[in-house]
Parts: sequence; structure tokens; C-alpha cells
Amino acid sequence: MKRYLTGLLALCLLCGLPVSAASRDNLTLSCQERGGEVRLTLEGLDHQVYALQLELALAGDCPDAIFEAAEREVYSPDCHVEADRDETLVTIYLVAEEDPLSGRSLDLGTLTPGSAFRLPARVELLLLDRSLQPLFEGRIPLEEDESEDGDLNRVHMVQAEHGTVTVRPAAAKEGETVTLSVTPDAGYTLETITARDSRDREVSLTRDGLNRYTFPMPALDVEVTASFTPGGELAFQDVRPGDWCYDAVRWVFEAGLMNGTSATAFNPNTPTTRGQIVAILYRLEGSPAIGANQFHDVAPEAYYANAVSWASAGGIVNGYSDGTFRPNNLITREQLAAFLYRYAFQKGRDLSGRADLTVFTDAGQTASYAVEPLRWAVAAGLINGVTADTLSPGGNASRAQVAVILNRFVQNVL
Repeated sequence: MKRYLTGLLALCLLCGLPVSAASRDNLTLSCQERGGEVRLTLEGLDHQVYALQLELALAGDCPDAIFEAAEREVYSPDCHVEADRDETLVTIYLVAEEDPLSGRSLDLGTLTPGSAFRLPARVELLLLDRSLQPLFEGRIPLEEDESEDGDLNRVHMVQAEHGTVTVRPAAAKEGETVTLSVTPDAGYTLETITARDSRDREVSLTRDGLNRYTFPMPALDVEVTASFTPGGELAFQDVRPGDWCYDAVRWVFEAGLMNGTSATAFNPNTPTTRGQIVAILYRLEGSPAIGANQFHDVAPEAYYANAVSWASAGGIVNGYSDGTFRPNNLITREQLAAFLYRYAFQKGRDLSGRADLTVFTDAGQTASYAVEPLRWAVAAGLINGVTADTLSPGGNASRAQVAVILNRFVQNVL
């Protein structure tokens, strides 16, 4: 139920729900700039708000503006940016997953304009309650918070070769969660990543999915150091440098997402099964705790058993009407798109992109449940046509194709 409410609220915001204007004199947006990032705080919120849309008119051209929500229990698709030389409109969306967005002083998150920050010329706000009824729509005043906040501590990155580490947020209060996203250069893998506070004490990092780590900000500044090492040439004799899938196969193998079928073979053209795909996504998530298995054809000792339980509990996969999951069935391209779409939804990623499938002559063969996932997957660059005018939604996905799609999924979506 929570997933459907979140999606419905997001859809209403993204599509622009028509509402009548109201007035609220005590609402104010506070902006605090530190180190190129702007902390946005909504002051005077005294109702239970389940969704909001905030539009800021920034002076100048800021096409690379990004927004990071402060709370983890919200859905926040990528901010919408319309930039020209004189003004940039940045639209931010927040949708509560369960508990309302509340508090007289609500920390929305961090905006990184991508250029020198100047106070927005105007701010438009839309608030909705749990029933999608408008609480407020209109322009609100804003103020720049120039106070020195001694509670904010900074994260400093030691420059690394052959890879990058992105830190969000770059400054945080004690106890606030900081996320490190690691991106090795082509041909390299992460060797080590460590964090130490300004008293040279180790800060414990928690792996939060593939090449992503988190830690609670201590009371001191933190320094993060990462090192990368060459991955070496793959031992597989059937996937060689120069092959269209080589880099992707190397990446999924070194990331521990897919193994070879033997020490020297990957079998790139072999189709994959539903159980294999779910096991891969389970590894990508970090193999978390699981719920009870609900499918009578998934044996407890099967290598995919924990993965199927996790994916089913999270709404990522569904079974068939007879109570089976059919893990050994070959997965179709439309099923793969649906699995990735639901997984991205659970991760709170942007699902707004849509491609026109009518350019493919076989688009009408797509199952109804997979139309929107396939439109999204094509728009996100995850799945391409098998020819210039055919998509083959019911066709099988080979191991090489899965490796390439996973690589794009992590780089473009996660």
C-alpha cells in the first residue's frame, strides 16, 4: 500500500495537480550556503504534509543543478532543471513514503547549483495532504541564513588516481548519514576505501549496495581515502578485449555480480533464468536480511532462495497465479525491465523518463504489466532494440546482454 501511495503522490506532483490557491503567512524558505552546497529548510510547516513541490528561480545559468533529499524515507526524483543565460528554474519534489513531512523547521535537503549561488528571485510552493488535497499553493518568502553553524562538519576527499568518490552531503551534522559513491575508471576496481576523523580515529563504513558506502558523521571533520587497482585481463576465453560486451562482463565479474560458467568460460550467448537475475539483484543490494519464502517451487537450499524471498518481500518480483515463481524459466527482456524498474522504485530513483515504443514494429507484443517498465528502460538507455525497428520484448536475455544492461543500470540509474 505504501508503494502505491508514494507512486500516486509523485505522479500528481510531476504531472501538476490543479489546485486552488491558498495563503499561509508563516511559511518561509531558509537557504544556508556552505562550500558550494545550499541547505534548504522550510520554516513554519504546521500541517501534516505528504508531498510537496518547490520551484526556485535561480539567477544565471545553472544547468547542472542537483538536489539530495535530507530524509531517507522519502521519494525524491531528480530535480527538474530549465536553464538559460539569465535564469534557471529548479523544481524539487518530495513525497513521504509513510510518515508525513512535518516539523516547524523541516530540513528538505541540499541543493548544489553547479555555479556561484545567489538567493533565488522567487520561490513557488505546493503542499498536499495524505488524500492529495491541497494545503497550500503560492509564492513564499525566502531568507538567507548567514549564521555560522558550528554543528556542521566537513568531509574531505584525498584525491585518488584511476577513480572518483562522490560525497553527499559534503558537510553534515553529527549523526547525519553521509554517502560515498565510488566510480572506478575503466579497467580498474576499488582496492580500499577508508575514513578517519580529524583525530586520526577510524570511522566505520557500511556497504550500502555496489560501490556505495555510508557512515554517520562524527563530531569532527572526516577525511576519506580511496585507492584503485588494475583489474587485469579476464581469464575467459570466450570474452576477449575488443568484444562488444567485454568491459561490461569484466565489470560484473569483478563486482561479484556474475561468475563464469567455468574458470575459463563466461558463455556470453547463454540465456539467463529468472532465478539467476534475482540472485544478481540480491548481490547488488548487498545480500540483506530476508523474509519467508512464499513460493512452493523455490527449494530452501537453492542458491537463489534467499534472493527470491528478498525480492518478493520488496515487491520487486511477482509469482504466477498457481503460487509458483518458476526460477528456472528463461527470463524475457520485458521481465528483466520490470524487475529493474521495481528495484529502482524501491531505491527511490527517478522513474519519470518514458520512450515512445511505437517506433518498434513489435511493441504491441509487450505484456501490459511491462509497457511502462520497458518505456522507462529504453528511455534510460538500459535496453535497446535488437534491430533498428524491433524490440523483442518476449525474447530471452543472454548473459552478455544482462552484463551490459546491469552496467548501464548501475551507472545511469543507481
